[in-house]
Amino acid sequence: MRNLAGDKVSPEVYQAALLDEIAERLLKLENLMKAEVPEGAVEPIEKFRITETRTPLKLRKAWFSVSIINDGPDSVFVIVNTEKSFEEHEVLLHETYTIDMHRALITDILCWCNHGETAMVRIVGVR
Repeated sequence: MRNLAGDKVSPEVYQAALLDEIAERLLKLENLMKAEVPEGAVEPIEKFRITETRTPLKLRKAWFSVSIINDGPDSVFVIVNTEKSFEEHEVLLHETYTIDMHRALITDILCWCNHGETAMVRIVGVR
């Protein structure tokens, strides 16, 4: 075998380069597999009093799923993953809004109420 300059290169050099490429791809696959296995940790977050001011919640570690329970008295609007999602979801009084991504993809939550309204919400995530 010859390189681009036309010099003879031993097959072992190509074999080492190929093995390095395979190892790199296997590491990427391993990291993807780890991202798909939940830790089994359930993280309940203290109750939040939500007002018309948009309340962001940044997560320390990404969650697989989240449940937002609205204890009222008013509706709450929610966006999950604000960098990727723009669609808001209205969580009515005594309603539970659940999202399950099946992978650790939930990184932040944004909550707010209509002008002059408030609500108490409970948030529970699984990572």
